[in-house]
Amino acid sequence: MDSVFLVDTTGRQEFNGEQQQEIVYNKELLLAESDAYSSGEEPTEGAVELFGLKLNCKEVLDVVSSLPDQRKPVSKVAKQLEDLGEKVESAVENSSKPKVVPRKRVTELNHEGPHLDLRRENLESDMKRTKQALNPGLDQSHALPTVGKRQQPLINRAERSKTKGKGWFDLPATEITDEMRNELKIVQMRSVLNPKQFYKKNDLKRLPKFFQIGTVLPSHLDHYQEKKSKKKQSLVNELLEDESFQKFNKRKYNEVIQRTDKYAYRKNLKKMKKLKKNK
Repeated sequence: MDSVFLVDTTGRQEFNGEQQQEIVYNKELLLAESDAYSSGEEPTEGAVELFGLKLNCKEVLDVVSSLPDQRKPVSKVAKQLEDLGEKVESAVENSSKPKVVPRKRVTELNHEGPHLDLRRENLESDMKRTKQALNPGLDQSHALPTVGKRQQPLINRAERSKTKGKGWFDLPATEITDEMRNELKIVQMRSVLNPKQFYKKNDLKRLPKFFQIGTVLPSHLDHYQEKKSKKKQSLVNELLEDESFQKFNKRKYNEVIQRTDKYAYRKNLKKMKKLKKNK
């Protein structure tokens, strides 16, 4: 009997609207396959029939394994990510385990080494800075020395007077020498020394207690354009060697002497008049 094939072109439904089976088997093909297996030899183990050809799985695996590996080379970023993942996994595993650091014995301090020498030096310096080293009789005293309520403000005031304060980054009071005092006086008289230049008036007539003196470093490009290649260390020596400054001082000195002579003549006249009246 001939086999029958049905093709549904209306969405897997019959004309009556009933649902039809999805698969229709061909009995002749099934019978032919069963007859072929029964008439022929038994299939070998690991054999596969593909498009009419029988292939052995073991032989196929041997051929595939003998071929060279054609994988793409792994990039550096992928390797770094893999290493990072391994480190994270190891860190997570180690975080759960308690870490016990073995303590060093006292006998190990007798051995020589750079670290032990540094420890010994630090220990000796700490021992020297202790209160007992600074005050030898401290261990024999019954109580620590105390400061009274009236004396403590005086001590605090004396400590504050040593520096300018936190606003000036604890600027200390510098020791004034003779050379430094002369330079400060020259700076205060800068308007007289250079009358062509305008300077602001000084805030203090006396020398300041807290100050710092710095040096101005000229540019390397102006090295060959400088008028004076060799400069003195102090301002006084530089002014004494300046010719224009000496001429200016001589002129001012002569003007002052002439002015004083006029006033001296007037004073002498006044004294003479007083003497005549008293007679």
